[in-house]
Amino acid sequence: MPDPTLAEPTQRWLAAGRHLDIAGLRIFVHERGKGPVVFLLHGFPTSCHDWRGVIDGLAGSFRCVTFDFPGYGLSDKPAAYSYSLFQQTDVAVEVARALDIAEAHVVGHDVGQTIHAELLAREQAGVLPFRVLSSTILNGSTLQGIATITAFQKLLASNETLPQAIAALDGLTATYIPALKALMKRPECVTPEDEVIMQELLLYQDGHKRLPSLSGYMRERLIHQERWIGAFEAATHPIQIVWADGDPVANIEMGRELARILPQAKATELPNLGHFLLIEDPATVANQIRTFIST
Repeated sequence: MPDPTLAEPTQRWLAAGRHLDIAGLRIFVHERGKGPVVFLLHGFPTSCHDWRGVIDGLAGSFRCVTFDFPGYGLSDKPAAYSYSLFQQTDVAVEVARALDIAEAHVVGHDVGQTIHAELLAREQAGVLPFRVLSSTILNGSTLQGIATITAFQKLLASNETLPQAIAALDGLTATYIPALKALMKRPECVTPEDEVIMQELLLYQDGHKRLPSLSGYMRERLIHQERWIGAFEAATHPIQIVWADGDPVANIEMGRELARILPQAKATELPNLGHFLLIEDPATVANQIRTFIST
């Protein structure tokens, strides 16, 4: 259903997907293509809109499924909700169930990388309702202890500075897009239309006010690192690591450490790309995914 509060470009993105009722929430799902399923998990603080260019490169051969986690994009953003990564994984599982996904190639970026790991932990425990055929890991700080977090993330991560971060939320609309671009090596890839959509997806249902709750993922990663890194280590299906070398947050040293921990994984470093490699060079990322899962 059209939303008159959204600008025309964002209306088109809304029309390209649909909402599912999942665990009492309206979850926005974007699905395109036919064939083996590629299940794409987005990161913080953006949305599944990040995957649009990658899907362009994959939808001719694969059924691409992505969605906005609660608190992000066009999904519901309730104030009374924990936004734990375990809850976010529950939603991912129920989206897959609602779409009758029996098996999938899973791709995770940023926070989506850690939710990806929790899916694997559940599969290894015998409680995941679908089979993971392969895993592609893009830049993301599941190894939270060696991440180079941004100044705003530092405010969100500390109990002492959290009130300062909350006070800054209303002014975030002026700094949000420049802050995202600062994490890229190719910020020119973000068009004026993209900026409108990305800004509105943040503000939808006061999403910017959910950032303090969403940012709890950083602490969860530290608490549950053994579980989540262990899930990648224990995986028996093919794994690849695709890491942009210019990421100022999930830095190249982190990618190399992950490759050391997972010697069974195919590791590829992509030059001159930043944290949002899936936006900066979607054709290359799509090709890495396509080639890997087709071999």
